[in-house]
Amino acid sequence: MKQRIEWLAVLRGLNILLVVIVHIQLVDMATGENHLFCRALSLPFHPIRMPLFIFISGGLLYISRIRKQIDTKALYKDKFQRIMIPFVFFVVVYYLIKCIFNQFAKTPIELSWTNFLESFVYYRGHSSQSLWFLSVLMFLMLMYPLFCYLCKNKYRMILFLLFCCGIYFIDTDLDSPWNVFYILELQHYLVYFFFGIFFFRFELYKYIDHIAVLLLLAILYAACYYYSIVILHSILGIVMMCSLCLKIARYFPNLFSSFREYIFQIYLMSLPFQTFVELILWKHYFYNEQLFYLFYALNLLSGIFMPVLISKIVERCPIKMIRLCFGLQ
Repeated sequence: MKQRIEWLAVLRGLNILLVVIVHIQLVDMATGENHLFCRALSLPFHPIRMPLFIFISGGLLYISRIRKQIDTKALYKDKFQRIMIPFVFFVVVYYLIKCIFNQFAKTPIELSWTNFLESFVYYRGHSSQSLWFLSVLMFLMLMYPLFCYLCKNKYRMILFLLFCCGIYFIDTDLDSPWNVFYILELQHYLVYFFFGIFFFRFELYKYIDHIAVLLLLAILYAACYYYSIVILHSILGIVMMCSLCLKIARYFPNLFSSFREYIFQIYLMSLPFQTFVELILWKHYFYNEQLFYLFYALNLLSGIFMPVLISKIVERCPIKMIRLCFGLQ
């Protein structure tokens, strides 16, 4: 149990680090595009970052709820507080930020009551675009009774996992007016969420804690760049990261301990700080290619530790509703 929790904690820290790295953008004025270094460093992690986030959420649901047979009503109440309250709060926050900095934005939005209200329902092209994850995650949590039923029989789990793999390939129009609450993206993430449940239900991590397995997974993951089977690429990447963190945790169990307990808050709050560094500090005031690596580090550190700092401050607040707005108890 202790070893599993340690490697999973390291995996969570590594996951949010990858999310922040992929979000780093610093324009190269010579080309008008994101700097080549940013693209080159983030490219290998694109197939992993969000599938891994979803996978971990599924795994944690199994460990903390399904395995303990937590009541459905209690689960729904908890997840509503931890997911939907921060969602509503940050839709408002992100819209207000857009109102203030809309002139600096790469994709300005129409500032109107209609656009504001749409931000709670539609995310693409709105200030709430980065919050789609919370909506999808809530849909997945609502399937809790189904997951509990499936976990009682290994054959049901195998068949449902195959079903999830099949519906992944259903093509949907994400710009459709039917894509309310990003529901048309649900089938693309259900497979990773249920794979997380499946992975921990059958303790598959026991079979990948070997350097030879890690090397094989890394080779297969690299080879997948020559093919276009996204789901296979992502699943290989997920298992590879699990294998890697099993090794890391054995020697560095406290790695990422300064921020890994706040991965949800970092996801919620990192983007505005990274955008501020990118669009205002770098692009408009201090652009200098000789300072590029300094601003890359500033972008990374602000995306991680500013949300951690805010979270630590909010944790001290005696008003529970304010803590819940930030996903804190």
